[in-house]
Amino acid sequence: MREVSARRPGGDFPVAVDAGLAADRALREAGGGRLAGVRVVRESGRAVYLVQFARGSWLCTATVDAGTGEVTAIADDGVKVPISAVPPLGALVTAPSGFGTIWEVRAAAGDPAVAYVATGAGVGVVRLRRGLAWTLVVEDHHRTGCGATRQVVPLPGGVAGITAGGWLFRLDEAGRMRWQTRLPAAASGLAADPVGERLVIATNAGAVEIDAATGAAVGVVPGSVRAAAYLPDGDLVLAGHCGLLTVPGRWSCPTGEYPERMWVQDGRIYVAGVGGLKEILAGEGVVGRWSVPGAEVVVESAVVTGDRVFTCASGSRVDEHTYATAGYTGPVDGMPDGPESITLIGGSWLLAAHRCGLLSAHQLPTPAR
Repeated sequence: MREVSARRPGGDFPVAVDAGLAADRALREAGGGRLAGVRVVRESGRAVYLVQFARGSWLCTATVDAGTGEVTAIADDGVKVPISAVPPLGALVTAPSGFGTIWEVRAAAGDPAVAYVATGAGVGVVRLRRGLAWTLVVEDHHRTGCGATRQVVPLPGGVAGITAGGWLFRLDEAGRMRWQTRLPAAASGLAADPVGERLVIATNAGAVEIDAATGAAVGVVPGSVRAAAYLPDGDLVLAGHCGLLTVPGRWSCPTGEYPERMWVQDGRIYVAGVGGLKEILAGEGVVGRWSVPGAEVVVESAVVTGDRVFTCASGSRVDEHTYATAGYTGPVDGMPDGPESITLIGGSWLLAAHRCGLLSAHQLPTPAR
């Protein structure tokens, strides 16, 4: 289905709503899906978008009013999308961490078997180890003196973190403090550029860029920012509290939904928050959405790996979806209670940190060759 530009007023199809926003609203109304195409047509004297998308095993088309953005109909096209069976997850290993409250877990940059944990006192270090059996081992707990760490980001040779009290810090691999910086306002997001030379912190006072080697501020994009990340070319992408995504000076995309986390993976932007997990192409818009049917689940972290997508509703549940068709597989079987954050560790393990301080890892099946 060919996309017809809807950004030019006048002509045969005068419209008021952007094609990207129309596609996003259609995917939300359908409870998720992967975009196949968008075109604008005239229907009963008005311009409408026909948004075609895959949802699970079926191809569907939504009709969206090009003047108001209202989704007026969703029809099953009667075309079945071929999907392969999703094998169940394998072994489960758990370990009590002793960290108390856990806010986030992220895989390390240099060692795929190691993950960093944001704790109430600093940063924990956990390793997936194989002996006679797979085990999770808590190797260290680096207490920073900066208060509760809310988010961490792996860097070459260590990790950076932001705290509830407005501090940004960097530790080396041994847990030694390299530097710490007081932020100008409360922070809600932290990300590193593709080579680990710059950090960006989303704050109520703007997106603050920091030299990762020294901790010195190198720039500020003003305005309240909820989440921030770097594109592969080094440009910033910012998310506002109302869900407006911007690449300053280049592009913007309104989603209208509150974002919790944002990151860039394989050149695509992922935004987790109200309405599920969205996949976005810079310059185009939303191309995929994963959500739980019939439930308004707020996603705070997610893992996208191969044809599997895992979404985590903080303190509540971890759900599995298929990547290619945005189909919903169901809750992860055997997941301990209270998952707070998830990441991929060891290349093929889904690691979850739980509110009670428990760590758990599910082994993902090895893809068939």
